[in-house]
Amino acid sequence: MKKNTENKSLNKKKSSKPRKGPWIFMFVSLILYLPVIIFDKTKAIEAANNFYHLVLEIFPFLIIVFVLMVLINLFLKTSTLVKYMGKESGLKGWIIAIIAGILSMGAIYLWFPILKDMMKKGVKPGLIAVFLYNRGIKLHWLPLMTLFFGLKYVVILTTVTILVSVLQGIIIDFIFVKRKS
Repeated sequence: MKKNTENKSLNKKKSSKPRKGPWIFMFVSLILYLPVIIFDKTKAIEAANNFYHLVLEIFPFLIIVFVLMVLINLFLKTSTLVKYMGKESGLKGWIIAIIAGILSMGAIYLWFPILKDMMKKGVKPGLIAVFLYNRGIKLHWLPLMTLFFGLKYVVILTTVTILVSVLQGIIIDFIFVKRKS
C-alpha cells in the first residue's frame, strides 16, 4: 500500500503542472482553420456548424461517462479486487477481472506495480491478463463508438474482446501451471 500512496503523491506532483498539449493542439487547429475562413467562408461556416451539432450529440454521453468515472474511482479499491480474484475465485474472479479491466482508468504503466503486487498476494496470472486485455475497452469511448459505428458493431466488438481476453487468460494460466510443475 505504501507504493500505491507514493504513486498517488507522484501523480499529484505531475498533475499540478498545467498541461500545454491541449492548448497547443487548439491553437494549431485554429491556425489551420484561418485559411478556410479567408478563402471559403461558406465551408468554414458549414464546418463550424457540423462541429457544433457533433458537440450537442456527444455532450449528454460525456456527462454520463464523467459521473460513472467519478463513482468508479471513489468505490473501486485494489484490496477488494485481491479479495475476490484469488486462486479459488472461479467464475466470479473472471467476471470481476473483466469488469475491473473495463472500468480501470489512468496510464497503464501505473497499473503494472499494482498488478504485480496483486499477483504476489494470490491473484491468478490469467486474471491479470484478462484485466489488462479488457483495458482496451474504453468505457468513455463506447458512446462515441456507438454514435459513429452503430450499436451492433460496438456490441460485437466488445463481446469478442471480452471472450478473447478470457481465452488468453486461460492460456496464460495453463502456461504458468505447466511451468510450475
